[in-house]
Amino acid sequence: MRLPAALVASLILVAACPLPGMGQEPGISQEPGMGQEPVRLTLDEAVTRALGQNPAYQQSLRELELSALDRRELWLNLLPQPQVDLLTTSMAWNRQRVAEGFFGEVTEREDPGTIHTSRTQQRLGLFVTVDLAEFFQFRGIDETARIREAGATVQGRELKARVASAFLEVQERTQALELEEELLEVARENRDLARRLYALARRDRIDLVSMELEVAEQEDALERSRTELESARLALRTLMGDPDLGDFQVEPEPLRPLEPEGLDEEALVRRGREVSPRIVQAEAQRRASAGALSRNRARWLPTLTFSAGTTRQGFVQGSDAFFDLRPDAGWDRAVSLSVRFPDLGLYLNRRTEQRRGEVDLRNREDALLEARAEVEREVRTLVRELQGAARTLRTQERRTALAEEQVELAREAYRLGRLSYLELREAQARAAESRRQALSARYSVERGRRELEALLDESLSDPRVSLQAPADPGDGS
Repeated sequence: MRLPAALVASLILVAACPLPGMGQEPGISQEPGMGQEPVRLTLDEAVTRALGQNPAYQQSLRELELSALDRRELWLNLLPQPQVDLLTTSMAWNRQRVAEGFFGEVTEREDPGTIHTSRTQQRLGLFVTVDLAEFFQFRGIDETARIREAGATVQGRELKARVASAFLEVQERTQALELEEELLEVARENRDLARRLYALARRDRIDLVSMELEVAEQEDALERSRTELESARLALRTLMGDPDLGDFQVEPEPLRPLEPEGLDEEALVRRGREVSPRIVQAEAQRRASAGALSRNRARWLPTLTFSAGTTRQGFVQGSDAFFDLRPDAGWDRAVSLSVRFPDLGLYLNRRTEQRRGEVDLRNREDALLEARAEVEREVRTLVRELQGAARTLRTQERRTALAEEQVELAREAYRLGRLSYLELREAQARAAESRRQALSARYSVERGRRELEALLDESLSDPRVSLQAPADPGDGS
């Protein structure tokens, strides 16, 4: 029996179309996030995520709240402290077995008695204790707050620099991976060329095997580059500290050209000394040490205590005063003022503390000088490294251009049989290494520029920063 052609076509179409759920393993469903495009992350977004999510930086920001809490606690110690006893009541029974005679002798009573008493007391008072030395603590709290703010600024600026460096590392590793892919493609083209020449009996089998080995080596280099890229992404993700960030790719940050030979090094050093948060932090610590020395002297000031209160109470035999909300006794009022001077016996101990404070102050002054010298050293070192990296970049770009040209000539000569495989491979290896070094030198310049900008807290293209060295009056300009 022959089926109609239309029916056969319908059966084939039905068999070719999979039913819903076919083609999937049992119990496995497609996740909503699968197949989504990676997040395109810019440098500014990475810095914003890090400043808002990095755990270490968030801890430093929370410590800023402690200054307000310290100030509030100090004010609470200085404010009057009210004391209110709405009702204090008690009831007691005392059984007396002995008695006192006319001449003071103690005798045992023939009929022991029990005395039943009750008491109620109400009190309202106000106490103020003023330690005059505590007024100097406000200055110490302000100095501590400045130290914490400077520390948070240091950590925030260092975090920005680390995120920028990690971002550039990912960007560089991405371009390095693209370079390795391109070099792999070139190696495969060379292998195909060797195969064609071998088929024409113009090359030996050893050239073909060597080309295959070169392709395998380049594939291994590609895998290493891919691993380095993933490690760089992981480092950037850790710095950002954003748990909700999925797969991402960096949006290439443009590399701004810079000619560091004309930078005014002295102006940059002055700028670094003005804006360096480490110097600000060292200066705040020095002021805090000087303030602590002054507060230590203020500990010899007296302490004033003022109290005022009124009390009434009822005490009767029996239970009438128990829970009596309105005792019959009148209100007794009392006001007192006391002045307490420090113990002179602590003079030697406090003198030792004073000496320790003087030593700490001198150490803070030396630390400030050290911070200024360190910032100056870093600025000068970064300027010199930036200049050296710029010279290296120019050299590498020139070498890359020449090496690429040499490779083109070598491939043509190899195709015509005028050059051996070893000479071609050597030329290609030089060109590949030159391209890798040029890429590394390009990002070395960019990282050096960004490190210097992070230290100065200004862009090197900002007109407020003097970049160019003053012209020499003897050069005829």
